This record gives sequence, structure tokens and C-alpha cells, in this order.
Amino acid sequence: MLTFEKVQSVLKNIGQVLYRIWFYILVAVLIFVFAPALLVTTFSEKTYPHFFWLARNFWAKPILYGMGCFPEIVYQEKLRKHTSYMLVANHTSMLDIMLMLLVSKNPFVFVGKKELVKIPVFGFFY
Repeated sequence: MLTFEKVQSVLKNIGQVLYRIWFYILVAVLIFVFAPALLVTTFSEKTYPHFFWLARNFWAKPILYGMGCFPEIVYQEKLRKHTSYMLVANHTSMLDIMLMLLVSKNPFVFVGKKELVKIPVFGFFY
């Protein structure tokens, strides 16, 4: 017998799959649209701040807003320029990376598993 709970569960699963598909489409489209600018800014360490600015403003923000996430950032302490910080994401979401880019105006680098380099396109920018 088809119960309300079973229908609700199926609809929830379909919604989650569609949400993930939309996320990957959004990420891929934005990477390919901005790839020329992102590639040019990765050629030198001197241009990394420009890469970071592009990733922050033209990649992270559209993805967050495109996924329906409108972050409200409240700082307990103001981040100072030219000061080192360690930002840690618990990766409960694929949006953690975009949120970290949005939180810090200071350029930073990501630390992660070596296997991430093997992912096409993402691995290059990682």
C-alpha cells in the first residue's frame, strides 16, 4: 500500500537529486565561462590575489545565491589584512568552499587530499 510517508520520501529523494544536479551544472557552467580569466590569473603567484577575487566574486557568490543560499555572515572578530588565519570547513555541504571564499577577503589557499588533483578541471584550479 502506498502511504503518505512513502510518497513524501520518494519526493524528497527526487528533490535532493535535482538539487545536486543543479549544483553541478551551476558549478561547471561558471567554471567554463570564467575559465579564460581564471587560467590567466593562475600563471603566477603574483596574480593569485586576482584569481582569488574572481573566484570569490564571480564563482562563489553566484553559486551560493543560485543554490538558494543567502549567507548572513557575522564576525566575532574582524579579519585583518596581511594576517594569517586558518579557516576550517567541516564539509557537511558542497557549499563550504564557496562560503569560505565569501567569508575571507584575504586570499588563502586550500589544503586537501592529494586525490583531489585528479578531478578534471577542479583539480587544475585546486
